[in-house]
Formats: sequence, C-alpha cells, structure tokens
Amino acid sequence: MANVIGVLCSFDHDAQDWRIFKGRLEQFIKLNAIKSESKSALLLTHLSDNSYRLARNLLHPAVLEEVAFEDLVKKLDQHFTPKRCTFADREKFYEAKKSEGESVEEWAARVRGLAVDCEFGEALDMMLRDRFILGLAPCRERDRLFEENASKLTFAKALEVAQQAAYARLARSKAPAASDSAASIVKATQIKEEPVYRLSGQRARGGSAAAPAPARSSDNSSGEVRRCMVCGFKSHDAEKCRFKNYRCQVCNTVGHLKKMCTKRKGEPRLNCLNTEADSSDCEECEVYSLRCARDERLAC
Repeated sequence: MANVIGVLCSFDHDAQDWRIFKGRLEQFIKLNAIKSESKSALLLTHLSDNSYRLARNLLHPAVLEEVAFEDLVKKLDQHFTPKRCTFADREKFYEAKKSEGESVEEWAARVRGLAVDCEFGEALDMMLRDRFILGLAPCRERDRLFEENASKLTFAKALEVAQQAAYARLARSKAPAASDSAASIVKATQIKEEPVYRLSGQRARGGSAAAPAPARSSDNSSGEVRRCMVCGFKSHDAEKCRFKNYRCQVCNTVGHLKKMCTKRKGEPRLNCLNTEADSSDCEECEVYSLRCARDERLAC
C-alpha cells in the first residue's frame, strides 16, 4: 500500500456513527483494491482502543484477529444498529421545524435525514415536500410555496422555489442601503435655513436708520404681541418710537400720531390701508399708506 488513495480515520463508537464509518471503509477498500485477506486487518487497525476492546468482547470466545471480515462487520452491524421504532422516527420527522439562521438548503438536507428510518415508501417525496414547506416559519418563501399547485409540486421543485424567494428577499434587504446613502448625500447638499429679520428703512427727523429688529415682539412670557401706542406698529415700544415727539393733528397733543388718536371718530386704524377723506390730510398716514394717491411718494 505504498500509494494509498484517500484517508480513512480511526473509528470511535463513543463519538462517531458506525454506518458512516462503514460506508467510508467500503469505499476505501474499493478505491485501493484491498485484497480479501487484508480487509479484516484494515478494519481492526482503524478502531480506537475502546472500539477494539468492544469488538473483542462481542466476538468472545473467538479470537478477534482470526475472524473473517464479513463476520466482523455483521457483528458490529448488529451491535451498532439496534432495533428502531418507526413511529418514534416519524414523530421526530413530523415535529421538525426550520431553525433560525438555517438556510433552505440545510433545512432540506435535514428533512431528508429525518426521513431515512421512517419507511415512507412510495409516499416519500410527498412527505418530504410537505414537511419542508410546513416546517418553514412564516416568511416570503413559505408564502410563495403556498401559491403553488400541490398536485404538481414535487420536493425538488419546492426547494427550487424556496431558493429563488430567499435570494430575492436577500436582494431586497440590501436595497435600502443604497437609498440611505443617496438620502444622506441630498441632506448634506441642503442649504441651512436662517431666521429672517425685517429692516426698518424709515428715518426719523434728524435721526439715523434703525437697527435690524425681529418681525414680532412680545411684552410677556405668554407671547402676547405688543403694539406701540404712538404709531401703532409692533416692532418697538412707545418709549423708543421715533414719532413720540410728534404732535397729533386731531387733538394737537404731543405723543402720538393722528391715526392713534382716541378723539377721532370711530376706531383707530393701525395700518392705514385706505385713502378716505379723513386721512388724506395726514402726512404720516401717507408715508405708511399702501394706496397713497400721490405719485411722488411712490417714486424709487
């Protein structure tokens, strides 16, 4: 055996399956054309100490080294292949479920292994198909298989459909990553919004342009809007109003404009948006009126 093909590991009955080792042993003998008189020696030299001791006890009082290969294998088959209960094996088969993290290929292989000792006979393919489908947890693969025609669906076809659905689900799960990166790029290019302030361009007599001020102000924590009692605008207090030294054209009193005078007929008009007769002679109203009839005041 100078040129040995393949590797045959030692067999330990406490940790390995005899049927698997037996199959590998037969293939090793066939591949290397082992002679009949050397088969028994090949088997005994690949047994662990515990397995060798067990084989000697099983064949007592015969001498282990003198037993033929076929008799040795038969004795080991009888010991390592006990009588099985078909219903117990079928119970394990019917209760099997796909584990979390187990692929559909691994699940299909496990279903096949559970059916080895169930003796399903001609119904094997149908039983494999049903257990494969019903053992799946609620998912896209299961929903896709439920749409198939049960009378035409085989176990092999069910596995193929489940694989396609699994690959499609995996592809969809990777898609949001690309959209998230695109969204982050768009977000990075957005212009930051800044608060808008109103500039007052009017000048008081002999004064300078007012400083920028917020569009709204309040006089208390409740947020109530404060109006100037001199001119009626909301952007400042009466103490800071540039018209506080103006004389009213109605009551001839210093401290407010005509539009805020309480002696006028009717309610004071704060915005002065019309050009009625009672306001046509008010110079201050014409300055702030949006419908002033004098063209020279609208010139830029």
